[in-house]
Amino acid sequence: MQELLEKAERLALENRSKGFHCSESVFAAINETLGIIDPEMVRIATGFHGGGGARRKDKEVDLTVFLEEVASGRERRPPDQWPVEVTGHICGALASGVMCIGLLFGRRKPTDDLTCPDELANELHRRFEEKFGTKLCREIRQKYVPISDNHTCEYVYQKGARMAVELILSSPSWAERCPNPRLTAGDR
Repeated sequence: MQELLEKAERLALENRSKGFHCSESVFAAINETLGIIDPEMVRIATGFHGGGGARRKDKEVDLTVFLEEVASGRERRPPDQWPVEVTGHICGALASGVMCIGLLFGRRKPTDDLTCPDELANELHRRFEEKFGTKLCREIRQKYVPISDNHTCEYVYQKGARMAVELILSSPSWAERCPNPRLTAGDR
């Protein structure tokens, strides 16, 4: 399992270096590590970066360019001075882990049991908050960006991907009523 956890961390950083943001980087890393979906599915995670998206305060600002400056650590102004408003709610790394739990264990019909996906998602939230002290993007950025060498959340990307993969791989023994997930890459 250790090899897969390290792979998830490495892929989260590789995805960031390609230009993906937190939610996309972590979602793709988890899925590639576990081999569970089509790489095109990363699009489902896009709206979760920045704690749930952003909007321009100034319509002249290129939102894509500006947000890349933020994610890469090149934008150094405090968020209250940005020409965009970032939602700042649930961390994209956490949201991506919850989405992956849903992909593997989620319901296909209303009568399916919620025990497994709900307990796993709840446990991921608990572990994430225990590790980072919060689940909110804006608070994580305030805490981790200033102390990182490159002014980014890459540490959170790595640990968020690792945490989700670890929980998913341990799910049958951890949560009651969790079926073995259907994994194709590096099956435990």
